[in-house]
Formats: sequence, C-alpha cells, structure tokens
Amino acid sequence: MRQIIKGLAVIAILLSGIGSLRAQQDAQYTQFMYNKLPQNAAYTGAREVLSLRLLYRDQWSGNKQGGIAGAPKTTSFSIHSPLKNEHFALGFWFVNDRLGLEHKNEFNATYAYRVNLGKNVKLSLGLNTGLLWYKLNARDAQLSDPNDPAFSQNVSRVLPDVGAGLYLYHPNFYFGASVPNFIKGDLTAKGQSGSSAKRTAHMVLMAGGAIPAGKVLYIRPQIQYRYLATSKSNNTIPHTLDFNLSLLIYNRVNIGGQYRTSFGNKNEGVKLTNPDSFAFLLEVWPMKQLLIGYSYDYTLTKLAGYNRGSHEIILGYDFAFEKKRVITPRYF
Repeated sequence: MRQIIKGLAVIAILLSGIGSLRAQQDAQYTQFMYNKLPQNAAYTGAREVLSLRLLYRDQWSGNKQGGIAGAPKTTSFSIHSPLKNEHFALGFWFVNDRLGLEHKNEFNATYAYRVNLGKNVKLSLGLNTGLLWYKLNARDAQLSDPNDPAFSQNVSRVLPDVGAGLYLYHPNFYFGASVPNFIKGDLTAKGQSGSSAKRTAHMVLMAGGAIPAGKVLYIRPQIQYRYLATSKSNNTIPHTLDFNLSLLIYNRVNIGGQYRTSFGNKNEGVKLTNPDSFAFLLEVWPMKQLLIGYSYDYTLTKLAGYNRGSHEIILGYDFAFEKKRVITPRYF
C-alpha cells in the first residue's frame, strides 16, 4: 500500500505546477529576497561588496502517509561583486535541482552595467550566460506499462543558458524584472519517440520596500511573480505569486510570513487556482556581514497529506574590504 501511495505522489508532483515533462520550471525559493542572483543577473554587484550566498531547500520533506518519493531538493550558490570601476560588476551562480527522476545542474556567469539615476538610486542591466546539464533517469521509473517509449531511454543533455534582467534599487526599495534563460531546448534523448519535453522560458518580477516604523523597526513588504511563458499543457499552472511581509528589528532580526499561490487560464470552465503554501521566515545577522536564515513552508495543496512541510536554509557573507561600504544597512 505504501508503494502505491508513493507512486501516486510522484505522479502528483509531475503534474503539479512545480514542473512536468512538458513544462520544466526553474527552482523556486521562499527566501527569494536573499537569493536574487540565480533569478536576475542584474542583481550582480547590488550589495556593493563581494557577496556570497549558499542555500539549501528540502521541499515536501518527511514521511507522512509514506512521504513523497522524489520530492524536490535544491542547492544554490552565488558570488558577485562590483569591480574597481563601479559601473561594472561580475558574478557567478550554480544551482543543483533534483525532482523525481530529474537532475539539473546550471552554471552561469553574470555581468551587470550600473548607472546612477539620482541620490542613492541605481539602475542595473544584467546578462547571464552558461549551461544546463540535464539528466533524466527514465529507466529507473516503475511503470505499469514497461514498454512506454517516453521512459525507454535515460537522457543526458547539455544546453546553453542565456538570460537578461534589469534591477532598479535604492537602500529602501527595489524592483526587478528578468528572464533567466531565453534559449529553448529539447530535453529528450536523441532519436527518442513518445516524449516532447522542452525547456520553457520563465519571466520573474519582484519588488520590495523597507518602511521605517520607529527607531528600531522596519516593515518590509515584498512580492515575487513568476510566469511560465509557453505553458499550453492542461497539466501546468503558469503563474505563481509570493506575498511576503516581515518586520526587521534593530537591523539584526527579521521575522515574517509568506503566502504563495498559483493560477492559470480556465480549463473547461474551471478556474485553475492553487493556494500553494504559507511560510514562516526568520533571518538573523549575528554580525553585519553574516546572514543566517531559515524558512518553513506549510503545504496548502492536497500533497499536505503526504509531507511535513518544506525547509530552507540560507547562509550569506559580505566581505567588506572598505569600511565605508558597510555603514548603511542593506535591507535587500
């Protein structure tokens, strides 16, 4: 019975908005506001120092009712810095994303050109380029039809990544828009029939602010919108919205909550909506340069019966080689 439940859970994952063989989605992050580089190359250099981020996400964890076999697990690393000429900045990010039989590794270098628009306001235009190494261990699947041609071969493909974005920012607000990858690509084995897996472009919009509410408190509303550009399959939900509200206390502790929902076009008169999760977030800065963050997502979909939530941990460090660069707190 447990094996049947796990099998049903895997099917649910593959048909969910997180990604299907017809519409691959990029990794998602609850603490997106501290891990912007993999989603927007224009964020390169925006912290004005050499900045590192390391994130690990364990989605739909636990073995409730047998658990969810092949639940997503994501590791992300990024590093970026402005150059001596502060109009220019360089960076690099790596993402390892696992979902069921799929393994994805992305390696991207980033470049940004930044201009001053006014007092403390900058506009950054960014490019990223690299590659995706995609693997599908299709032959490991346990199928009711062992002759299904879509799972007859393992897949290993290396495809180019090219993306761009813009990022407008001030110490107290930001706005970003990006497409992390424009390049479409075939995710099937060469010569394989019975499958039409393709890469799909994503558009990411994000915005946030830090509103002072007294001497020691800031209110921080933030939002992220993601759109799956060519989602024509009935099994995909192309829009995702994250609403985040947190309180920053003494510039040292941030406590907040986040609601995620997804929606799509109507299918046979039924509106495709999906309250996805509610999250609790806590970030602390033991010292100005060190960030330690944790988030817990409570699942609101039917998959809640098979998991005990999602966990995400992020570590960050800013190397301040010039003291003047860390005098002003950087809320984002």
